[in-house]
Amino acid sequence: MPNPSGSNGQDNGVCPSDEQLRKLLYDYAHRNLSLRERLNYLAKEGYTIGRTKLKKLNRQYAVPTVRKPPPLPVATTAISTAVAGDIGGRNGPSTIQQTIRQTKNVFIPRDTVWKVMKANFPHGAESRFPGKHTKRLRGHLAIGSGVFQEVHCDGHEKLNSKALRLGSISIDMYGMRCHSSGKVLHDIVVPNARCSSTIGHIYLDFVTKYRMICEQLTVDGGSETGEMFACHTALTQKYRPQNTVAAFVALPSTMNVIIEGSWNHWLRFRGTTLRQAIELGRSQGYFAIGNQLHIDLFHWIWPKIVQAGVDEFVEYWNNHKTRIQKKSNLPSGVAPNIIFDFPATYGLRNCGTPVELQDIEALRLTIPQSRAECFRWVSNEFDVAAQGVYVQLGSPELTHTNGWQMFVDMAAVLGQ
Repeated sequence: MPNPSGSNGQDNGVCPSDEQLRKLLYDYAHRNLSLRERLNYLAKEGYTIGRTKLKKLNRQYAVPTVRKPPPLPVATTAISTAVAGDIGGRNGPSTIQQTIRQTKNVFIPRDTVWKVMKANFPHGAESRFPGKHTKRLRGHLAIGSGVFQEVHCDGHEKLNSKALRLGSISIDMYGMRCHSSGKVLHDIVVPNARCSSTIGHIYLDFVTKYRMICEQLTVDGGSETGEMFACHTALTQKYRPQNTVAAFVALPSTMNVIIEGSWNHWLRFRGTTLRQAIELGRSQGYFAIGNQLHIDLFHWIWPKIVQAGVDEFVEYWNNHKTRIQKKSNLPSGVAPNIIFDFPATYGLRNCGTPVELQDIEALRLTIPQSRAECFRWVSNEFDVAAQGVYVQLGSPELTHTNGWQMFVDMAAVLGQ
């Protein structure tokens, strides 16, 4: 019999519009998801199809793939540009491949990236693996019941005043990472990661972002976690009165390995490169220690550049496939985002507890310093003046390769 509707007897749900479907398929390709993972995400959107249909849609919408790479000269240029931007030289072929896909939307096979890097940057691998490594803490990480059961928190101060030795300038970071999935949940650049009020606001931003609290927060022992402890305890008592585990645990930094390990990955991905780029201000004479204009302008430009690098790292890390570790107690061989979004597939569950936004805002009012004060890098007057000069110069994208040139150009105008 004729079948004018095209129905095959199976309920596929609701097909998204062409524009929305194209956007979803391109996003899945951009994140380097497998076909099975793409099908799971489409099912989550309410559209259930099979592999054959998905492949047909990929062809129909010309979804990019490494099976259809650009010409070798184009690929070589993209790879060389990415490697040249990695001043620290800490990124291998897989990271370079994903960086190009994220920033340039160019899909290049990993073996092509490896061959180009080997031919044009032969000393890269040797510098990344000199043959001697710091001894690692041995033992297996305990597997959790699920995502949002335990969230590890820590500050990162490799760009503070003591590290940079550029006078009073300082750029701190604070991060939060899920134990079971390995996903970096929240990473932010702040003026002072040792300020209790700042950490309290970071925690409330994190809760606002996910609209839920975890069972347990694990931190390094330090006075800066006081406001975070108070806020998390208050929310736990209201929304998880039956909680049988400690809601807040302080460990030595050597034991808080989930978040401590993420800083090593950050340094390899972009942290070392950013530090070397910033230190050019001293070696090349761009920055004058004690000059208040230079101090304010540095704090106006470089935190933006570092935050952009942090955002790129978070996107890379959460979407990259970890190496398979058969002896690990935690899921491996799959991207953290996949574990976080589909915990049941890996024998986990979502342990988060939803909270009301009004309670989050009420707690924010109890913190001694306001969020605006804690996150302010420069005065409002300087911010307005610097923004005006930045627009006057064409509002170019701020990167670690042009940061000091923008600094010099803006300082010349602001100093008039």
